[in-house]
Amino acid sequence: MKIAITVDELILWDGTPMPPGYTAATVMDGMLRALREHRVEGVYGFAHTSPVADRPDDRQILERWCAAGHHLGNHTHHHACLNWVGAQRYCDDVRLAEDVLGDLLEAAPTRYFRHAMDMTGPSEARRGEVEGFLRAQRYTTAPITAWFGDFAWTAPYARALHAGDRDAAAMLRTSFVETAVARLHDHAEAGRRLFGADLPLIWLVHGTALAQDVLGEILRRFADEGVEFIPLDDAMRHPVHRVHSPVTPLFRNHLERIALAAGDEVPAPPPEAVAQVVTSGLAEGEDPMAVYDAILRRIVDRVDGTWNWSWA
Repeated sequence: MKIAITVDELILWDGTPMPPGYTAATVMDGMLRALREHRVEGVYGFAHTSPVADRPDDRQILERWCAAGHHLGNHTHHHACLNWVGAQRYCDDVRLAEDVLGDLLEAAPTRYFRHAMDMTGPSEARRGEVEGFLRAQRYTTAPITAWFGDFAWTAPYARALHAGDRDAAAMLRTSFVETAVARLHDHAEAGRRLFGADLPLIWLVHGTALAQDVLGEILRRFADEGVEFIPLDDAMRHPVHRVHSPVTPLFRNHLERIALAAGDEVPAPPPEAVAQVVTSGLAEGEDPMAVYDAILRRIVDRVDGTWNWSWA
């Protein structure tokens, strides 16, 4: 199995809970160390840029990523889903990201763009307008074909470490790694069903506290499973990453959208396992998704967008 590692949100969204002692800089250190130990080179990070505009000193975090031999791609400025804003507003947001990180984007071997949340809009017309703009700006759209919902662990892990709950923190670290491995196999098997052969998958992880702590363990497990780490350019040569998957309002990645259109689906994690994670350390009666909804609604407000979201 061949996979290209990619990282989104090297600096997380405003309002994202972080455990004591963890910062975007410490997360960067942990991820760079894990990638170096496993000889994974030239990884593309897709970082929305509004945090850097708000805190210019944070730019040095992204500069360190590039100085370590990795690359940056455009991921818009605000990380507003194309389902929330019109095509022109979305394209303007791509330009804003260039204003913040233009020199670092140009330093990459390939000008890659990744849609916020890997969602490509509510209609083919809106997606087509944006894709036309991206081609004119010399971008290649880099989709996601394997992920594991890693951001769901963010708030529970922060709660566990704030509370000093070692058992909960250990459970979350273990489930994070196990889910990463299981979901990689789920996506690989879906690719085989759909195309009759192994696909070079494009895998996603976010720059979270858990990535700081266990990305190295995930990469070890992948290597033990026979994974070969390849550059994004190599994965992108496969036609599946070049086609336009059907648009949908559902929160699905590129391969999952193709599977849906073919009457197939990539299996979701067991609901009881998801519930164990998102409710860990939660106060009675508290909505486990409220913190994530607040992050997304803050983005919608910043771009004067239309709230349209479901975790289904």
